Amino acid sequence: MARQKKTPHPFDQHLGGAIKATRTRRKMTQQDLSDAADIPLSNLQRREDGTNETSVGELERIAVALRVASRELVDMALTDYSDAGTVEDGLRKLVTSVSEPTSTVADHDNVTYIGRAHPGVRDAANTDEPAPPKD
Repeated sequence: MARQKKTPHPFDQHLGGAIKATRTRRKMTQQDLSDAADIPLSNLQRREDGTNETSVGELERIAVALRVASRELVDMALTDYSDAGTVEDGLRKLVTSVSEPTSTVADHDNVTYIGRAHPGVRDAANTDEPAPPKD
């Protein structure tokens, strides 16, 4: 069975854009940043394009190589992700997009817990014949 390709979150494109914009402002090539951050060039290209997620460790190395705080890159990406709103708007949008919806349980699905419904491991492993009932 073939492994499904993981789809990056849309925020990754904005983070990649922030990395690329900062790199170009610093007049660095991708190769320069790749060497300084100790990230293979092909991986850096995929991070800047937003086709792969950027790990926290990679973000830290990239930020150090660009001489900016990683928070600055994240704030740039959040602002962009919020459609030119604020960092807080972007963060709210990001949290909402990755949060699981609250599940509602219908009354007919709500079951009272009655405890363990299957024999325990110790009972399952007992191979002794049951003793006859005593009168």
